[in-house]
Amino acid sequence: MHLKKLEIRNFRAIAELTVDLVDGANLLVGPNAVGKTTVLEAIRMAKGILAPRTQNEARQILINLGVMSPNLPQQINYGAIARDSDKPVTVNCTFELSATEIGRLPEYVEKLAQQVVAAQHGIGMDNGPLTLVQFLSSPSGQAAMQAAAPFIQEAIARFAREKECRMFLTGDPKMGFRGEDGISQALFAVMENSLAPNQTLFSYFTADRAMPVGETPIQLGAADAQQQLESHNSNPSLKYQRFKNVIFSSMVESDESALKQKETFKEIFETLLREKSIEKFTVNRFGQASILIRDISSDKIFDIDSMSSGEKGLILTLLIMSKAIAVDGFVLIDELELHLNPAVHKDLLDFLLDKYLLPKSIQAIICTHSPGVMSAALRRADCKVFHIRRGSPISPIRRHDQPEAVEALKLLGTSEIEELLYEATVFVEGPDDVELLEFAFRSALARVKFRELMGRGEVEKLILKLQQADRMGQKENISYFLFDFDNRPAGLTDTPKVKVKQWERYCLENYLLEPEVLYDIVRLDCKPKTWPASLGEATKQFAQIAKKQLHSIIVDEVYKEYGFGDIRLRGNDKAHDFPSSANNIFKKIETLKTQLAPLSEADWTAEFVQRCASRLQEREQEWDSSWKQKCNGKQFFKDLNRYAGDFGVDWLGLKKRLLAGNRDADNGGTESWKLLRGTLQDLLGA
Repeated sequence: MHLKKLEIRNFRAIAELTVDLVDGANLLVGPNAVGKTTVLEAIRMAKGILAPRTQNEARQILINLGVMSPNLPQQINYGAIARDSDKPVTVNCTFELSATEIGRLPEYVEKLAQQVVAAQHGIGMDNGPLTLVQFLSSPSGQAAMQAAAPFIQEAIARFAREKECRMFLTGDPKMGFRGEDGISQALFAVMENSLAPNQTLFSYFTADRAMPVGETPIQLGAADAQQQLESHNSNPSLKYQRFKNVIFSSMVESDESALKQKETFKEIFETLLREKSIEKFTVNRFGQASILIRDISSDKIFDIDSMSSGEKGLILTLLIMSKAIAVDGFVLIDELELHLNPAVHKDLLDFLLDKYLLPKSIQAIICTHSPGVMSAALRRADCKVFHIRRGSPISPIRRHDQPEAVEALKLLGTSEIEELLYEATVFVEGPDDVELLEFAFRSALARVKFRELMGRGEVEKLILKLQQADRMGQKENISYFLFDFDNRPAGLTDTPKVKVKQWERYCLENYLLEPEVLYDIVRLDCKPKTWPASLGEATKQFAQIAKKQLHSIIVDEVYKEYGFGDIRLRGNDKAHDFPSSANNIFKKIETLKTQLAPLSEADWTAEFVQRCASRLQEREQEWDSSWKQKCNGKQFFKDLNRYAGDFGVDWLGLKKRLLAGNRDADNGGTESWKLLRGTLQDLLGA
């Protein structure tokens, strides 16, 4: 059950908000005190009041929000949640049912009828389940169930048809809290209550992650069931108090559960906390439950309690995600990156999505202040980023919304000072370059931050800007730039704190053109419709595909030699008044007119063709040995795809496999891999 549309009005800092969400991860970014956590609290409140799972869920949430006092529960303080105390607060959540959930609707008919009958006769959780059992056993109870049956069948048909479940909450100073779709609320409650206590459809991870200090009592089984339920919504801070409970309950639950937990630990350490590994679960000499961790660099062993709060919070969050959140569930996470080294941020969202959210079809709504987490989200199609600003509507940031992204990062407080947290920041041209370099050098460059600038023009503009700041003594740290050669040297040189390097080949993709690796991986992974029968034939075919670019290159070269100039308007052509602008433009036109006047079409065409043919003859032999360096690698893959009859694959994934193939070839790597690695070493030093 995923939240597809959210509408909030008059709730705390939010006057009005409407947003459509995606199934994967939805990120809320922006500075402090603009309403990011408020969005999470609104969803949590609506769920807890309209579809509580535990007896005190609604009351506890209202106490936490300051709406209710534990000492005077009959008094309601709407001012604690209402932006305008004279107007109602509304939180409308529209959920989409999955195909699996729709298929299970018939299983919920009887439980739904019981929920409706209980609500009609004022039998709530605080009356206890036995009260409902006694009533349903009576003639009036059985009559009520029969009367409810047609309504329930109609509701089930509506859910299957509309594929929606609505939780619309209104809080009014005069009329109290109420929902608008009781049967939807009942369905959500029935679906969640059908799960075991250690499973949930909904969980809230707060930013208040106070980990217990020292030994804490561990309860397992039934004694811990109520706390498990309360930790997801009514009292989410309990999650962090139950740190060791979560770990040891999995160890004793079953052999399968214990094995899965060990695998989860291994994945977390190998991908995110690479300098550590899990050693063993044990009881120490003082009789205390102990989880031993090994620091790989020092080879020292210590208890998990000695890890940082950020590391423990991360481990707990991911363990709960893997173990407790049911398939098709949804989670709210406030500051996913809290207390973690920024070097971890760039891998955090990818790991969460690829290991837990997508495999289990879990939806997440995440508040973040991390530029690294935001940048990772902007590179993925299964993420959506929303920019929240005070006094402005919520704005979705798309992958290529550069101004909006820059503004969001600026408001997050990112700057060159933030880059001091890394050993180096390398600016590259595009998101694929970031993905490929991080994939290729994940371990060696864990402390290097790659950032894309969306094109060579943006790269060169930023280089000049930062080098000017460097000359004026305003540059605080070293920035590195690595961008495409494009058969066009930039002519830029280093300054002390701005290091510049172009690839020695046309672009990064040119380092993936080793024929042997390309032939094997495409043949085995893509199963193309048209493909050479042997490596020798493939090598010739690859060269032929690349050679098609040579004609276009030669046409460009020969045309430029004529020096016709560029008729496009430049900044200095446009003066402050119209007459001056017109004079400047006419001078350009007159120059071009003088050049073109003596030309005849027949003579010029013959000369142009002859010069191109002559240049082609000069270049063909040299091109056969240099096509890997000089062709446009991105264009090569497009042309190869056409030749092969459309691979129909994820191109970024294919490039990663080619990169790994070049890296692993004969253990030491191909010539292309060595050149790629060498270029980075030249830029960054040792």
